[in-house]
Amino acid sequence: MNDLERPNARTETRRHRMSVFGRACRIAILGMVAVSPPAWAQSSLPDLSLEDLLQMDAGQVFGASERLQPVTEAPASVSFITAQEIERYGYRTLADILRAVRGMYVTNDRNFSYVGTRGFNKPGDYNSRILLLVNGHRVNDNIFGQAEIGAEFGMDPAMFERVEIIRGPASSLYGDSAFFAVVNVITRSGASLGGPSITLEAGTLGTQLLRLSTGRRFGNGLDVALSGTYEHSAGVGRLYFPAFDTPATNNGVAEGLDGEGSRQFYGRLSFKGLAVTAAYGNRQRQVPTASNFTLFNPQVWREESTDRHSLLDADYGRSFRGTRVTFRASYDRFSFDGTYPYVVEPDGAPTSVANTSGLGARWSASAGMTRALPGRQTLRAGIEFINNVDQNQTAGYVDAPVLGLYIKHSSKQHAVYAQDEIKLGRRFIVNAGLRYDGYEKFVKVTPRAALIFLPSATQSLKYLFGSAFRAPNEYELNTVYFGQQVTTLRPESIDTHELVWERYINDRVRTSVSTYWYKADRLITATETLDESAKLGLTFFNQGQVRAKGLELEAQMRIKGESQVQVSYALQRAVDQQTHDELSNSPHHVAKARISVPVFTPRSFLSIEGQYLSSRTTQTGSTVARAATVNANFIQQVGHSWQLIAGLRNIFNVEYSDPVSAGHLQEAIPQNGRTARIGLRWTLR
Repeated sequence: MNDLERPNARTETRRHRMSVFGRACRIAILGMVAVSPPAWAQSSLPDLSLEDLLQMDAGQVFGASERLQPVTEAPASVSFITAQEIERYGYRTLADILRAVRGMYVTNDRNFSYVGTRGFNKPGDYNSRILLLVNGHRVNDNIFGQAEIGAEFGMDPAMFERVEIIRGPASSLYGDSAFFAVVNVITRSGASLGGPSITLEAGTLGTQLLRLSTGRRFGNGLDVALSGTYEHSAGVGRLYFPAFDTPATNNGVAEGLDGEGSRQFYGRLSFKGLAVTAAYGNRQRQVPTASNFTLFNPQVWREESTDRHSLLDADYGRSFRGTRVTFRASYDRFSFDGTYPYVVEPDGAPTSVANTSGLGARWSASAGMTRALPGRQTLRAGIEFINNVDQNQTAGYVDAPVLGLYIKHSSKQHAVYAQDEIKLGRRFIVNAGLRYDGYEKFVKVTPRAALIFLPSATQSLKYLFGSAFRAPNEYELNTVYFGQQVTTLRPESIDTHELVWERYINDRVRTSVSTYWYKADRLITATETLDESAKLGLTFFNQGQVRAKGLELEAQMRIKGESQVQVSYALQRAVDQQTHDELSNSPHHVAKARISVPVFTPRSFLSIEGQYLSSRTTQTGSTVARAATVNANFIQQVGHSWQLIAGLRNIFNVEYSDPVSAGHLQEAIPQNGRTARIGLRWTLR
């Protein structure tokens, strides 16, 4: 992790809640198995694996309802990025992928990447209002609630089959953090990989990449996929920050402090109804920005952060007497370390070096059922239990015998939910969902509803309403740094209304128009305090209020052969209701265009994308200029087994910056100029 701001950093009521929860679970389960469906309903629930279902129709989505359904019938506005697009456009991280998605934008403070959607990307937030899933399994950590999307995510996008972006609140299905959107990463199978492959790449900024992968589906149905990736970058050798432009701080130049290295492993095994996914990622980052008043351009101790993610997930599903039953058990482990040099002696050496670390680990188990009922209904219901066995934070100084911060904590959560879809004739669908989440200090009940009109089989008009919450995370509940006030924190909430029109034409054209309005209340906001028990001089209150509205347009078209074109535009306005000012780092306009065409040979492609962000304000109210960047990626097939890969990012070397949090002396951090990569891939088929 990066800042000191971040890593530095019952009984009767509980028994009653558990009793209510237990009764609700029993009622939900008995209700689903009590009725035997008619023959037409049984045929609507095929006993297929997720991989098999996804191969049936690219116009279907899984994460909107925890079951596969046509996009036009889903109770959400949905976008996809496929494995083919990831390869053609040369995306290297999940952040790159989300940059290409309608209405989303990504900023970077040269340590972490932060995703904004619908006008909200508050500097200093750690993506805790976006829920990140891998094959339907939650991977936000249990200390910061963070959805990490850069190299720190720990998974190589070359192992993504596709990414589903499900806009709007979805706490009625997923609980905490499904606030603005859900991002569901579906990983590749052995059949999809189709054999062993080796990729070697090199590029500017000292970039090096080695990827080894293999996959196969055997005749008995066993499917195995394995991959390992190593990547390293020396980064920008000299970075100039005007805020540090004094002789004492090397005239604002940070030298050789922008490097990053990552190691990633992915494995997936599936057989019949069982799928087991394992992943491990380790990212180490040097930080050149001197965040949180650390020493600028240090020569000995350097500001660094290390993030590690481990995932082991087992998912089993089968159909039993017309009911699709799923069971899931998972273990997640997240840890971080940070090094922060402070204070300077006359010889330029740091006199104190802070070390921070954290460990978050959890076991989770869930069960769900999907059943077709009489009256053209489809019911999805489930239960979930999470045991946060570790939510620990520590901080201290090098050579100091006593830690300044030592928090060892654990907690438990439970939930029950149900969602019912009713088809009223051929034209109308009513969808409603409700979820109960029980925490140790509070409970939340969140609804969702949709009314969908289908003028034809290829288009729909939707009215969507959703409510969601974000629970205060362990960092925000740190009483050592923020005092006793934080023990009164309660969940944030959001209500969203949205109208969506979607249409598919001849399996070649997809168009989408959506307009939305939301209100977010009780946002957890950092405020200065005189409370001496708050060591950082800050605390958190439920006091932020935001109102926003916007319009999003998108058109996607497959033209002659394998050529693809996509354009999107988002108009958005988000306002802080206390100050009546527009939110910082919130562009009014976000426009994107992409085109991918075959060149030279049918299996060689040139792909170009452009992205535009209008001006944004910083935390202090100054303005960051608008920016338009263009990237290109080229794939040339060489023979049967070889591919030549070349990419250029920011082709026209545009100078632009992203607003950053108050933990920086700078108001905005400059981003990379033109960079290039070239590589060679060998695949045995």
